[in-house]
Amino acid sequence: MPSTQSRTRTTQSRPSQTTQSKPKRANGEGTIWQVKSGPDAGAWRCAVVLPDGKRRTFFAKTEEEVKAKLLDFNHAKSHNTPLPPPRTLSVEAYAMDWLEGQRDHIRPSTWAGYRANVVHHIVPSLGKAKLADLQPADVRRLHRESKARGLSPRSVRYVHMVLSRALGQALADGLVSRNVATLAKPPGAPKAEIHPFNRDEALKFLAECRGEPEEALYVLTLGLGLRRGEVLGLRWKDISFSNRTVTVAGQLQRVSYGGLVFVPTKTSGSTATISAPDFVLDTLVQERDRQSFVRQPKPDDYIFVGAAGEPLDPDAVTHHFPKFCERHGLRKTRFHDLRHASASLLLAQGVPLWAVSKILRHSSLSITSDLYGHLHSETARESADAMSAFMEASR
Repeated sequence: MPSTQSRTRTTQSRPSQTTQSKPKRANGEGTIWQVKSGPDAGAWRCAVVLPDGKRRTFFAKTEEEVKAKLLDFNHAKSHNTPLPPPRTLSVEAYAMDWLEGQRDHIRPSTWAGYRANVVHHIVPSLGKAKLADLQPADVRRLHRESKARGLSPRSVRYVHMVLSRALGQALADGLVSRNVATLAKPPGAPKAEIHPFNRDEALKFLAECRGEPEEALYVLTLGLGLRRGEVLGLRWKDISFSNRTVTVAGQLQRVSYGGLVFVPTKTSGSTATISAPDFVLDTLVQERDRQSFVRQPKPDDYIFVGAAGEPLDPDAVTHHFPKFCERHGLRKTRFHDLRHASASLLLAQGVPLWAVSKILRHSSLSITSDLYGHLHSETARESADAMSAFMEASR
C-alpha cells in the first residue's frame, strides 16, 4: 500500500504537468510567420488548410494585415460564405473562364464580341494582374490602351462593359470585394447622328429599286423597318400572303467561329407577326415568281439568297448598299438607315411614338425616344400648328 507521502507527491505532480503542456492548434486556425530571406523578406504570411485538404497562403506587408486576412478567412468559413479569393488568380485566367461560362447564355454574335474584347483588349492590358488586386486605376489604364490601339470611344465603352460584367460575376462569386469597373468612368461616346432618307428621297429610292436584283430586300427593309439580320433571316414560311403578314422569328448573323447562323430572337417580345403594306407583299410575290424560274422556293428556304441558293452574307449587304446609292444618284447612306427611314416616315405620317416603338420592337419607349425624339417633336409641332390654323379659320 503506497505511503501517505507518496500519494501526496503524486497528487502534487499532476497540476504541474497540466500547466506545462501546450494547447494544440486546431485545423484551419492558420500559421503566421515572417519571411526571413529572399525577395519577400520582411513580409508576413499565413498558411491555412482548407476543408478539402488544400493549403491557402495569405500575404501581407505587416503582421496586423495578415492577421486580419486570417480573421476574414475564419469568419467566412464559419458562416458558410465565399472564402477570400486566392491571390494567385490572374485577370486572364478568370476572364477566359468567365467567357467560357457565358457561351450558353448569350447569342453567338454577342459571345463573339465578348471574346474579341477579352482576347484583344482586356487580356493584353490587365491579364497578368491579380484579380483581387485590381484597382480603378487599372481600368482607366485599360481605357487609355484600348484607345491607343485605335478603338473609338464607343468601342472603348463596349470593352468597359464586358469587363464590368465579368467583374460583376466575380463579385457575386465572392472572388473580389468590389467591382472596380463601376468606379472608373469610361470615356463618353458622342451620340450617333441619324440622317435617314426623307419622304422625297424615300420615294426616289423605291423608284430606283424597281427591277433591280436587290428590290425585294430593300423594299422589305424600308417598308417594315427591319434590322439587317432580321430581313436576311426571313424564310418563305414566315410570309402569309393570305393574312398579309410577315413573322420575324430570328436573325441571320455571321460569327467569327461558326460562319452564318440563324439565331432566334432574344425575347418573346422581339418575335413579332407584322402586318405588311400591300407594296411590300406585291414585291415579295414578284421575288417568288422570279426565283421560280431558277428553282421552286421551299417553305424553309431563305427569301434572300445568292446565285447558288446560299443565304446572303450580312457584311456583303452592308458593303454593297452605299455603292447602290451612289450608282443610282441617291444620297449615300447606310443599309441600317433604311430602318431609321421607316421610323421617320411613320412619324411624319402622324403615327404616335409609342406605336412606332412597337413596330420597331424596341425593348422600351425610351430607346425610341432617344433615337427619334427630335422627329417626334417636329411632328408634334406641325400638329400643333395645324390645330392653330384650324382654330383661326373657325373664327
